Amino acid sequence: MSIFKDVKENEAKNEEREAKEDLFTVVSGEEQDDVDMELLNSLMEDDSLTETEEEFAEEEPEDESVEEAPELEAESEDLAEETEKNEEKPHGLDRTNPDTDGVTVITKGTTINGSIISDCSLDVMGTINGDIECLGKLTVSGKVKGNATAVEVYVNTDRLEGNITSEGSVKIGIGTVIIGDISASSGVIAGAVKGEIDVKGPVVIDSTAIIKGNVKAKAVQMNNGAVLEGFCSLSYAAVDIDDIFE
Repeated sequence: MSIFKDVKENEAKNEEREAKEDLFTVVSGEEQDDVDMELLNSLMEDDSLTETEEEFAEEEPEDESVEEAPELEAESEDLAEETEKNEEKPHGLDRTNPDTDGVTVITKGTTINGSIISDCSLDVMGTINGDIECLGKLTVSGKVKGNATAVEVYVNTDRLEGNITSEGSVKIGIGTVIIGDISASSGVIAGAVKGEIDVKGPVVIDSTAIIKGNVKAKAVQMNNGAVLEGFCSLSYAAVDIDDIFE
């Protein structure tokens, strides 16, 4: 009887233990489902956040382009204005800002094949095969073969081949030979000139001067001994000659 009782008790304990294990399994399964649901929900939230960040990242370049557009337009306008200013600038010398104190010297023994442009005075002791343009005084004691333009011109050399244009006075030294026309506001000729002389003001033809060409001026002083082969006209004088003889 005791053995049968022990068997019954063991069977009851086994059934009770199995029932507890089943209950634990059910509870564990439910907890596992809850855990899986929580994990799934968290993953879905992460995916939604990632998608939102990607959409925001895709939208940002559009905003940057919109913000940068005015800057690009401003840069384009500045570039256009600068281009217009450069096109409006005259080629050559800036006559509004000359260097009145500076002097450029072409030393003796120096030869330049080409034109020279200077915003200051120029002293030529060497040789220049080309045109000269400067905003100051041009002094030529070397050799020049080309046209010369300056505010004031003084030539004291053996020979200069080219036209001379001066906004002020022109002085041709003794023994100098000029092959070309002369245009100035006033002039003193003591050398030899082969060409037309056009002076808006007075001109002095010294006793050592030899001129082969026409002279047009406002007033002419011709010293004894000077030689002029050509016509002399005072067309810039204030007197109207035609009115006098009518």
